[in-house]
Amino acid sequence: MYIMELPPESVTSHYSAGVVLILTSVVTEVAAEVPFVLAELQLWTKTKVVIEGVMQLLRSVLLTLFVFLWPTHSVLAFGISQTIGSLVYSTSYYVVFMRALKRKSDQPLPIQDLTQLLPKRSSGKFLPEVDHELGLLSWSFFKQGWLKEALTEGEHYIMNFFPLISLNQQGVYQVVNNLGSLAARLVFRSIEAAAYKYFAQMLYRGKPIKDQDQSRVAEVSRFFLSLLSNLILVSLLIITFGWSYSRALLQLYGGSQLSDDDGTLLMRAQCFYVAFLAVNGITEAYTFAVMDDVELSRYNQMLIFFSFVYLGCAVFFTWCFGAVGFILANSINMGLRINHSLRFISDQYKDSEYQPLQIDWISARPFFVFASSLALTTVSEAVLYPRSIILHIIFGMFCLVMVAYLLRMEFRPVFEKIFDTIDSCIKTFIGERSFGNMLNPLALTKYLRKSLYGCRKN
Repeated sequence: MYIMELPPESVTSHYSAGVVLILTSVVTEVAAEVPFVLAELQLWTKTKVVIEGVMQLLRSVLLTLFVFLWPTHSVLAFGISQTIGSLVYSTSYYVVFMRALKRKSDQPLPIQDLTQLLPKRSSGKFLPEVDHELGLLSWSFFKQGWLKEALTEGEHYIMNFFPLISLNQQGVYQVVNNLGSLAARLVFRSIEAAAYKYFAQMLYRGKPIKDQDQSRVAEVSRFFLSLLSNLILVSLLIITFGWSYSRALLQLYGGSQLSDDDGTLLMRAQCFYVAFLAVNGITEAYTFAVMDDVELSRYNQMLIFFSFVYLGCAVFFTWCFGAVGFILANSINMGLRINHSLRFISDQYKDSEYQPLQIDWISARPFFVFASSLALTTVSEAVLYPRSIILHIIFGMFCLVMVAYLLRMEFRPVFEKIFDTIDSCIKTFIGERSFGNMLNPLALTKYLRKSLYGCRKN
């Protein structure tokens, strides 16, 4: 056990004001929940990306500026930047709908006036009326949110209430956790959100598969299978190269204080945990999109059990193994949730001709390629890394290119998406013009497609 020492009073002097500001920012963001949901139903994905991007950028810039000008008021600066960002976030959504209502669009909106986004009180009643079925569903999601908060942020509460590791170890864990979860935050979370909207649009909530539109069921099944397969492949890629390049990444990011044996072990464990995050994200996106309120309530009861298992494992593993115990506990928690989601999907498609869980791409070839690359990069870490980190990185890039080429058919949906994104950017910012005697950039991507797959995309 470690006895936590209190921070200096110069740091804690603004804690009360900081807490009030954070609560204010939360209430301000909640005020935008109704227009946010309507924007999601309208499939305004770009609107969400722009608004959230502006909010995060504004918060980061303000926090950096405030801390630079008044370094002794960092807690207060954090609260102020959060509140201003939340105010911009909420205001932006209402401005978007105000402009959409003024603009005559071919796509009809579910509201005719901006006041419909605000709660209304019935005559003689203090609280507004709520549809009974929607109220039960909202209550299920509300309870689920609290349970998922305990599961996803539980280690932070344990760190505060159970001083199992020192402040220095907590700092290393936070840095490694933030670095290791970049893929989950930047890539997997966006995929999960888009997949949830897709499943919710294609299937009716709470309706058996046999009673759904079978053409839609077939399309959803193919999409789920393809997405799950590609996410597993990407996860294996992260594990393969994360194992041998965790130390180098931490060395470049924070020096020897981060890249010691403890920090490297944490980063390697985080790479395995990312695989659990990838699979859990897509499976829960499907289950949450099709569960009715009764099934959601039953799932919330399972989350209570998962919470106790997670908290027990976190305390025990951290006491035995240190900070890596949090990652082990998180992995067990994600494994339990994945197992529950897979059982739900399997039962739902039990009597259907479509089986979205039958992943038939797994063969000896991908595992042999990943295992060979892991062995080569591990040797490189032992031989090249002590001599030159640059040579170690160059060798890793060579292995990455070879893996991508050898598994180009397995990664084809990923590569096609990358090529499409590059083509879109070229058409937007450059156009189809050439540069002197150089090839047209669009022709280069077509050439790469032809080299990899032997044909051009139609």
